[in-house]
Amino acid sequence: MPRYRHDLTEFVDFLRDWLAGYNLGEPGRYTRHLRRDGYDSGEPDAYGCADAANILAMLGELPYDPEARAAWVRNLQSFQQPDGVFVNASHSRYHTTAHVTAALELFDARPVHRLAFLAELADHDRLRRFLDELDWDRPWPASHDAAGAASALAITGEVGPDWFAAYFDWFDAEVDPATGLWRRDRMLPADEWPGFFANLGGSFHYHFVYDYLRQPWPAVDRLIDSCLILLYESAGRFALDTVGFAEIDLIFCLSRARRQTAYRFDEVGTALDVLLERVVAKLTDDDYRSSAAFDDVHSTFGAVCALAELQRALPGSIMTPTPLRLVLDRRPFI
Repeated sequence: MPRYRHDLTEFVDFLRDWLAGYNLGEPGRYTRHLRRDGYDSGEPDAYGCADAANILAMLGELPYDPEARAAWVRNLQSFQQPDGVFVNASHSRYHTTAHVTAALELFDARPVHRLAFLAELADHDRLRRFLDELDWDRPWPASHDAAGAASALAITGEVGPDWFAAYFDWFDAEVDPATGLWRRDRMLPADEWPGFFANLGGSFHYHFVYDYLRQPWPAVDRLIDSCLILLYESAGRFALDTVGFAEIDLIFCLSRARRQTAYRFDEVGTALDVLLERVVAKLTDDDYRSSAAFDDVHSTFGAVCALAELQRALPGSIMTPTPLRLVLDRRPFI
């Protein structure tokens, strides 16, 4: 009798070869796309480099050779400006800074420059104003800024426990008690896309900061209700058309919430099984793997995260040559 429901050894072999195609001839130097119109695939990209590191880390294949590791660190650090900001046109400065800082952490490295552009947030009143003034009508992209700032500061150690106490106090007070999501009284409709999922996709970014700093999630039972509504009753088509960040957001919230409460425990397990079958079917589909949707190192990183979290949440579900290591278990931010 097989010990695993799905053997993804072939997918891991494919992924390793696929990722090598995005390398620009030096350790740590990657493009993000190969076939996107108007994109210069001959130049290194902050997200191509960071997410190549993330994927290799999850496969357990980051290099041990000191010269190769130094090249990785040098290439990642090259995207930083003197004020501490890491820059990329595809995301905000908060997201890019957190994302590359998190990739550097995989090498036990840090940015060259302090994150001076975040220094004003060290003041607790300014932090609260920053959080209060986010665009809560767009909670998913807004979360990139609030969670990005917190994650980057957590990794670099540029603020201490008192700062995070103020951060979590604000979020505990502002969680929506009916849904377990952020922000209170600002939920979007479930029958639109991204609609209500934008609240979940945004909240996921705060949840992994809570998780990293070993904080309990507020209103966790209501979060489970929200996740199940999104999977079964919303406009979302999770892992039916593509696999990426929407899937890891939903899977992570389901699986980590189940660690904190017995509420609807079996139903959460069934939901994770549904997502498992969809994710595996999509990632083992040759047509999907050769499509434009797969020509993106960043979104493929999200897909590998979804697979890693499912492998951990559902023992015996997925075989890989070595167990996948979700990078969020080491540091915050994806």
